[in-house]
Amino acid sequence: MTTLHINKTFIVNLIAIVNITALCSCDPAWDIDYDMPVPQEIVVEGEIENGGFAKVILSRTIGLEEQFDSLSVVDSTIRWAKVSVSDGEQTEILTGRLTPGQIPPFIYTGNTIRGIPGKTYTLTVEYSGRTLSATTTIPDPVDINRITVEKSSESDTLYQVKIHFTDTDPAHNYYKIFTQVRGRDSRFFSSFMGIFDDTMLDADGSGEVSAYRSFRHTDLDHYTPFFSHRDTVTVKFTQIPRDGFLFWSDYENEVTNGKNPIFPSMINLQGNISGGMGIWCGYGQETRTICIPDSIKP
Repeated sequence: MTTLHINKTFIVNLIAIVNITALCSCDPAWDIDYDMPVPQEIVVEGEIENGGFAKVILSRTIGLEEQFDSLSVVDSTIRWAKVSVSDGEQTEILTGRLTPGQIPPFIYTGNTIRGIPGKTYTLTVEYSGRTLSATTTIPDPVDINRITVEKSSESDTLYQVKIHFTDTDPAHNYYKIFTQVRGRDSRFFSSFMGIFDDTMLDADGSGEVSAYRSFRHTDLDHYTPFFSHRDTVTVKFTQIPRDGFLFWSDYENEVTNGKNPIFPSMINLQGNISGGMGIWCGYGQETRTICIPDSIKP
């Protein structure tokens, strides 16, 4: 039997739920050598979008041999780091604060430097004698032409939301969708299968994509990608850099393969953090809110 030395990384908040699903979905016949020392990594989940301030969550990796539950997720959060963001002209030290209702309940946020499309931002994290860094650029947001709602073919009580847009930029562009349901979601979550590039656009640059409801591990037994009658849905449509695309593509693979007992995913997500793991990503975003109407033609 092959012996594997695995340092499976749990990136708290976004990625932890995916890895929980992956680990619970199968029972691989591997003999894992827990005695082999594996260094802990610092994991970054950071973002800055046009018109917004930087947001960063820090955590440490959790090995397979460690207990993993809601308490260990909170305990893995790093609260005493120095986190700074520079736009090339000024540098801001982010403020760490408790954020009730979010897991983990601690986030570093800025209040001076606002994101501007086309500008590059450098993130620096200093903690326990280690320095991590990454750079990202905020792409230009792509205008949403319109949002349409259709009845799902699977149910008369479920509805599908679609985004219609046009992007004539000749460069290779990448997109990510987030959704939030009023009264259900405390913040935006990754739309299921909401990552794609401009290879799916028509010759004139027009595109039509579905904005699905976010998937979470608590929805394993009853998840549907569609929305319900009278849901108020906010859709965030973003253009992202290539490294953000690679990260989110891996994330979607984790969501999909984590539920597959034949092809479980056991990889770390691609990131852009020098000296650590995770992602620092710029988002050029446009946001729209719609209410699922009382009646829609089939």
